[in-house]
Amino acid sequence: MENPEHYSACLYFPAAAPEILPQDCWSSSPAPSYDSLSDEGFPQVSSPGRSGVRGKVSPQVQRRRRLAANARERRRMQNLNQAFDRLRTFLPQLGQDRQLSKFETLQMAQTYISALYDLLDTPGSR
Repeated sequence: MENPEHYSACLYFPAAAPEILPQDCWSSSPAPSYDSLSDEGFPQVSSPGRSGVRGKVSPQVQRRRRLAANARERRRMQNLNQAFDRLRTFLPQLGQDRQLSKFETLQMAQTYISALYDLLDTPGSR
């Protein structure tokens, strides 16, 4: 069984800088850059002073922002699904022919952790 501290950076510090996180965490490559989807080269109308009225953004900029947001959300969901798959590998298999749902995985993990704690907590277990 692998050392759980190896994955602690990914589990508890998702907003940390990429150079801090282990590169082999979840066996994935570093997050892709979205520089190609930036707003460079597109004019943006600025808002007039303090009036609170926002300037209009060109359709090209809106489209690029939406594509970038979609890519970020897709990557976030892929990482979340990989984390659930990884958690499922540590849970006991009960002869099920289907993959546990996310909710079932969390329930099983909670039950399994509680059972392990109770096993260690019993007086005759040492």
